[in-house]
Amino acid sequence: MNSCHPLFSLAATIGGNFLMEAMARPRGKSPALYPARVLSAILSTVFYGFFLMVSGSPVFAAILAVGLVAATVCGSNLKFAVLDEPLVFSDFFVIKNFFRHPRFYIFAVPVPVRVAAVLATAGILAGLGHAVWRAPPVCHVWGACIMLPALACLIVLPARRLAPMPRLAPDIARLGMTGSLFVYWRRWRQQVPPTPHLTRQASGQPAGQPDLVVVLQCESFADPCTLGLPPEIPVPPLPGLARARAMATQYGMLEVSGFGAYTNRTEYGVLFGRNADELAFDQFDPFLTADRETKPALPDLFRKAGFETLYIHPYDLGFYNRDVMMRKIGFDTLQGQTDFTYTPTEKAPYIPDSYLAQRILETLETAHAPLFVYAVSIENHGPWQGETHPVGHYLHHLRNSDSMIDQLLSGLEHGGRTARFVFFGDHRPSIPGMTSPAAGRSTPYAVLDFPRTGQEPVEETISARQLHDIITGRPTRLPPT
Repeated sequence: MNSCHPLFSLAATIGGNFLMEAMARPRGKSPALYPARVLSAILSTVFYGFFLMVSGSPVFAAILAVGLVAATVCGSNLKFAVLDEPLVFSDFFVIKNFFRHPRFYIFAVPVPVRVAAVLATAGILAGLGHAVWRAPPVCHVWGACIMLPALACLIVLPARRLAPMPRLAPDIARLGMTGSLFVYWRRWRQQVPPTPHLTRQASGQPAGQPDLVVVLQCESFADPCTLGLPPEIPVPPLPGLARARAMATQYGMLEVSGFGAYTNRTEYGVLFGRNADELAFDQFDPFLTADRETKPALPDLFRKAGFETLYIHPYDLGFYNRDVMMRKIGFDTLQGQTDFTYTPTEKAPYIPDSYLAQRILETLETAHAPLFVYAVSIENHGPWQGETHPVGHYLHHLRNSDSMIDQLLSGLEHGGRTARFVFFGDHRPSIPGMTSPAAGRSTPYAVLDFPRTGQEPVEETISARQLHDIITGRPTRLPPT
């Protein structure tokens, strides 16, 4: 494995990775030779040089360098097929979550791919040991000499000029798969913290609020009539959603950026009142830089207005660093998975939505001071498995989410205190072969005030930023037409 000259192996690596990059989706109509080819060549040189420096084998280094790009493209294409979004740099930050919560991700990876990944890892470790044992020292030096100049090229790369703003699909064609990952990461690192929207009175406190404000973020909650399901699948009625729309001050569809995942994007948008287009490169995982945000979040605004603030999410709060971030942005109290008593089952691995509704109502009953509650449900998180088809399993849990909404409506209606209840879906479900972003991405929302005013509800499609303003009492909706 050491007889091939390093420069010949490098040329083969660059050529092989050109072929791998051409398979990345989404494909542009006219992929540019520059800068995609230049970026691919530079990154391939870095990968090859590093692996040669470690292994000392030109052939093994070439195999690893091409394999790395092939795995990246394969993973990106798989993600694109499931979530309608290619791999982005922020996905690498959640690798720790993959190991801590594998069931959140592993269901989306086909079994043959899992087996191939295990076999490839075993083969790489065995081959690396053999290569290092037999490699002459000069090959390790060759690796360093090849890698360092390529690294210098990456350091001086004009990332700002290559990607002024994120345009994911066109940039994959223009910059290549690995090139777009690197350039977007560089642009994210260069991005300065956002500035407040002074014209929107970002630091203003909630105005004219009732005693209780409850915001409920519903996992994978969608109106099944809007999912484009096959006609042979019966769509169940959602009486809770229908009742909420009839009682609402305002309801409609919420524009969300993700499909099938990225709860954190919608959560951030509502908490901070920022849409994806305002976040530039932070939009892919806004939680990563939430501690730099200069616009006060909902809990901070309500706490300054004299409210106690409570965050409830019946799952591990370490996920997306919520256990730290939520306290920083103004929540007095956090309740997570350990605050609930529940024995998981194969068909119901997550804490039921009925438990969450009961906890919210119990909290409201004992509240003496004005209280702001932000709750995030978990029951209807994938994977949707069981004796029925995945879509049937999803719809079963969707009905439970609908019952949660109805349970809260009844409790608030008969609670005898002034209250505002806001709920929304974080994203639509991704069920391959059953749901598609072509049918849309928006999810239901409703704003209800107690006691009821008797006015006719306003139906409108809004953004996360607009919903944030409605919660704080500064509605930005357009007048009905």
